[in-house]
Amino acid sequence: MKKSRDFRDVFAVFKPGSFMGDASFWEKLKYWFKNVYWYHFRTATFIAVAVVVLACMLISDILNREYNDLDYILAGSVFANTEQMGKLSDHLGSFIPIEDEDPSDEEIPTAKVGHQMLSTESVMGSGDQALAIDEYNAASIDKISVSMADDEILLFFFDRRYAEWYAKQGAFEPLSEFGIQSENTYYVSVSETPFMKELGIMHKDGIYAAIKVKNSTRAEDERILKKYDNAALALSGLLTDN
Repeated sequence: MKKSRDFRDVFAVFKPGSFMGDASFWEKLKYWFKNVYWYHFRTATFIAVAVVVLACMLISDILNREYNDLDYILAGSVFANTEQMGKLSDHLGSFIPIEDEDPSDEEIPTAKVGHQMLSTESVMGSGDQALAIDEYNAASIDKISVSMADDEILLFFFDRRYAEWYAKQGAFEPLSEFGIQSENTYYVSVSETPFMKELGIMHKDGIYAAIKVKNSTRAEDERILKKYDNAALALSGLLTDN
C-alpha cells in the first residue's frame, strides 16, 4: 500500500486481510497516520487548527476584555503630541471617582482613560512627505466616521467645523441632559478653559466638546450608561476646574 492506493477507503489498513495483517494495532495506526491521514488531510488539519485557535482567542478576548472608564477622541483641525494627550487623559480621569476594591492597598485607584488623536489638518508639503500626510488625513477622517458607531467612544473634542457638522447629523446628546450649560445645545467650547490653555494644544478655530447621542442600544446597557456618566463628569470637571 503506497500512500493509500484507495483514497475512498482511508481505513483500509485496519481491515482484515490488509497487507499489514500481522502488524499490531499501534503499528497500523502509525502507518495510517503518516501515509494516509497526514498525506491526504495535512492542509485541512492546519486550517482546522488555525480556526480553533482563532476562535479560542476571540472567545477569550470577549470574556476577559478590560474596558476603559472613559474613551474620547480629539479630532479635526487640531494637533496634540503624545505627552499632551497623556496629560489630557489624566486630567479627565481625575474627575471620575473609582471604587477602591482593596482598601488595604496603598495605591489609589485611578480611572482608565483611552484616547485617539485624529488630525485632519492639511499640511503643505511635497513629494513623499505630502503623500504620507494626505494618506494620514484620509485615514483619520475614516476613523472619525467609524468611531461614531463605536459604543465605547462617547466623548469628542472637535474643531468647530466638525462639531457643527456632526451636531446637524444628530450625532450628539443635548448637553443639558448632563447638566452642562452651553450657548450651543450639543457642543461647548473648551479652548479657553485654564487647563486647555495651559496644555497648549494647537487649534485652528477653537476646540469644542460633545457627548455622543444616547440611542436605544446604549440606553439599555448599564455599563455604557456608566460611561456616559463618566463622560459628563469629565467634561463638567474640565469646564469648571480653575
